[in-house]
Amino acid sequence: MATVLITGTSSGIGEACVARLASADWTVFAGVRRAEDGDRIKARHSGDVRPVLVDVTNRDHVQRAVAEITAECGTRGLDGLVNNAGVGTGGPIEYLDEDDWRSVFEVNFFSVVALTQATLPLLRTAQGRIVHIGSIGGRLSTPGLAPYSASKHALEALAEAQRHEYARSGSGVHVSLVEPGEVKTAIWDKGDATVDEIERRLDDDGRQRYGWLLDQSRGFLDEGRHRGVAAERVARAVEQALTATRPKARYLIGPDAKAYGHVLTRLPDRARDTLVALGSRRWERRGRKVRRVST
Repeated sequence: MATVLITGTSSGIGEACVARLASADWTVFAGVRRAEDGDRIKARHSGDVRPVLVDVTNRDHVQRAVAEITAECGTRGLDGLVNNAGVGTGGPIEYLDEDDWRSVFEVNFFSVVALTQATLPLLRTAQGRIVHIGSIGGRLSTPGLAPYSASKHALEALAEAQRHEYARSGSGVHVSLVEPGEVKTAIWDKGDATVDEIERRLDDDGRQRYGWLLDQSRGFLDEGRHRGVAAERVARAVEQALTATRPKARYLIGPDAKAYGHVLTRLPDRARDTLVALGSRRWERRGRKVRRVST
């Protein structure tokens, strides 16, 4: 039976990956931060689901988790690693402090480096697959999402370098990057609280200067909540990356991701900036409506 470690499985894309792979007879090591989340995931999904307690930003947790998985897998190694755990924080760059940036990069980038390094011997033994859950935001930055987009840009660079290095070194480990656009998960509801917190941090000048960005963020969140693709679509791509005879380097998921990935990123900078500005204003108008309804 093939084995896979998935991080961030308590909800959303991670839980969808657990459901899909467990139903396909994988042994799934489901990374969670809280024991109760692990119990819930195991109870909700049939198949061989084995919760693993791990805070991906805690290096001791990572080492303990890998030791636990090593004991379970023995000499067979690990067939797959899905780096899914992620966070999204944004706001006007002018009002973000260094800790805001570090907290996002710690989860979205540095934890990926640490966990991949720790599991690489197991993956090499099984000639396994690494699947990073990126974002179309890693190809295109929009106002208000600079820390998130920057961390996903970094993940893009990491995945590409890993792909080349592992191929040339004869490790037999393949690396794929899954790049979703808007996905229907609980992250959109969490985003509302983030926007409210950002607004509280702004002074009067900041509210005057960046009120449009707050409305844009509300509109973006509302659109994602209603128009995003199902998390199962992403899980299906993850399964393909883990099982295909010739896995792709990149999997674009959702109409918005494909539009950005195939069209916008190939345009000249000036044309792309114009389209990003138009999209920003469209979200801003939607956000104003959302704000009026909620007040």
